[in-house]
Amino acid sequence: MTHALEQMVVEDDALVREALAGNDRAFSTLYRRHARYVAGIVYRLLGSDADLDDIVQEAFLDASRALDTLNDAADFRPWMARIVVRRVYKRLGRRRRFRWLLGAVSDVAPRVSNPADREVVTALYRVLESLSPSLRIPWTLHVVEGQTLPEVATTCETSLATVKRRIAEASTLIERRMA
Repeated sequence: MTHALEQMVVEDDALVREALAGNDRAFSTLYRRHARYVAGIVYRLLGSDADLDDIVQEAFLDASRALDTLNDAADFRPWMARIVVRRVYKRLGRRRRFRWLLGAVSDVAPRVSNPADREVVTALYRVLESLSPSLRIPWTLHVVEGQTLPEVATTCETSLATVKRRIAEASTLIERRMA
């Protein structure tokens, strides 16, 4: 762990304790400190989504309501990741039921400058959109976000074996569909 990250964890610990004591400014500071990280997770899981800001807000609202359930105040960041992943699962489930389109490909691909790379990104997003959330989310957290397998298991609230199986299955499907 880098010194800066260690310092953030120490400060998060103090801020969580202050927020639990009723200090609204402390939770606002936690929000400002972690909102970009949470939004990044949502963006990488859903693509450019019109509801991204809503999901981030809902995740922090969930966190504020459940702050007293956080076992170790120093674990605020990974705890927020678990909360936002739950929110994304809910959103994807709702989309699946109503067959809404993500629209991520048209929003993300133009940001890639090289036309050949843009085609690859477009194809990858189409493949990711076709995967079930149970495969897409662990794969994205591991491959795109760079989380370790144990971190993905914790974030997805599932076993390490299940995470390994889902990531392997997603990788196989992605390779097959990208070929």
